[in-house]
Amino acid sequence: MAKKNNDANIVTMVNRACKILELLYKCDEFIGVSKLSQELDLPKATVYRILYTLQQWGFVDKIEDTDKYKLGLVFIQYGERVKLNMDLKTIAQPYMERLASEIGETVNLGINYEDSVLAVHTEKGEESVLISRLTPLSPLYCSSMGKIFLSGFNEKQLKEYFNSNRIVSRTVKTITNLDKIKEEIKKIKKEKVAFDNEEYEYGLTCIAAPVINKKNEIIAALSISGPTSRLEFKDINKITEKLKETAKQISQKAEMVEK
Repeated sequence: MAKKNNDANIVTMVNRACKILELLYKCDEFIGVSKLSQELDLPKATVYRILYTLQQWGFVDKIEDTDKYKLGLVFIQYGERVKLNMDLKTIAQPYMERLASEIGETVNLGINYEDSVLAVHTEKGEESVLISRLTPLSPLYCSSMGKIFLSGFNEKQLKEYFNSNRIVSRTVKTITNLDKIKEEIKKIKKEKVAFDNEEYEYGLTCIAAPVINKKNEIIAALSISGPTSRLEFKDINKITEKLKETAKQISQKAEMVEK
């Protein structure tokens, strides 16, 4: 991957850490601080501090009683997550294309990324100014996909999310009360579908259903987004059933690949 060392936006210490990780990746054996310092033309003290920090996060492992390092096992975990996301996109795409074609509305696939919804793939439906304003990252509490992920939280996780995030009313319909969210989560768990009834944006309705693995864990959410009036005209109940069926098919296909 190309590095633009003259880019003013690059953070020097982060850039150096990335260079160290890249060198460790290219080497099959543990590498010492002196070797890394020499190869990267960096002071030993700087290399040591970076390695120490990376070790705290599990990005590198150190041989006990030595100064030699290699990539940490945490990258296996990260790699599996990336692989899963890519596999999900590949699995879901044909189903999403078919659904978008059938209902003429935008279909999204999202994952929970650091307590936000990250849209990893979108199949566009009819054009809408409201849809064009949607961002790749959206809050959990006021989006249909986000509510799907919240339904997988336990009591402690739910409280921590509400205490650590800035919960604000985006519209008069936004639910910001924890007890009311809990009531909605009960319905989501029972009906396997979540709604954003103009809670994120006025005039916009979103419907989401969970994509689950063989352990019955929520690994993604599938949603339909469109202008409220248009979805009502097309019959939201029928659209919801088609969405739930598509999410179920993607879940079944993902389980087959996972085996």
